[in-house]
Amino acid sequence: MANGVPSFLKKDGDSLIFNQEGEFIFYVPEIYFDRGDAIITGEFVNTLGIMDYAIFDTNGKSKGLKRFYFPTVFLTKPYQMDKMKNVKLTKSQEARDYRLLRYRKGDTVVVSTKVPENPSNIEDFYRIFLSGKLPTTIPIDKLQDYMIDNCTYNGESYGVNIQIFGILIGVMARDLNNPNKAFRHTKWTDPTAYRFLPIREVPKYISPSQSITSENWDNAITGAIMNPNDVESPLEKLMMG
Repeated sequence: MANGVPSFLKKDGDSLIFNQEGEFIFYVPEIYFDRGDAIITGEFVNTLGIMDYAIFDTNGKSKGLKRFYFPTVFLTKPYQMDKMKNVKLTKSQEARDYRLLRYRKGDTVVVSTKVPENPSNIEDFYRIFLSGKLPTTIPIDKLQDYMIDNCTYNGESYGVNIQIFGILIGVMARDLNNPNKAFRHTKWTDPTAYRFLPIREVPKYISPSQSITSENWDNAITGAIMNPNDVESPLEKLMMG
């Protein structure tokens, strides 16, 4: 794994086993299952390893939510799976639906750390990224690490400067309460207090000219009319002149 084996897991060959009393829970976004990025196969679940988890002691108490960092697809074997709807995992996060994968001591959290390299895993990750469906519990300044490591795990490279990802992240991450404002322009103290928009929705929040030149025409017209930004571009001057 990218950051080593956590202390609550123990290695058993190529597998990682939960090694504490109590319960370990993965919070897998339901959207992963909807889009085929998480698949149930008998007792196993094949899922993208970008999600949150919590460890509960025998009294049902947890020290809080943490991020699981395994930015590729892996196989896991929970003893139980539940659904949880319209839940905010953190105060700053929008409500989402989740599948809870549950593990007791001795259960296999990662069936094999030697995951096969597969370029389609990169395509799937990038599609999730562009659709704005990555968990917003990821700090804004760490998002590019996930993109780079996802490529590394699958034996490929984007072949571009990392600043390109910064440009995308900079326009897709918006103020939680005002999508017309980029998150980078806010006086943020919490690096997870952002809303991550699908790339196709971003133009309508930038300016009317950006909106009407985007591919999503129906939303573009509405966005151009309703956009409160009063910045006038050369294109607008030309069209209105």
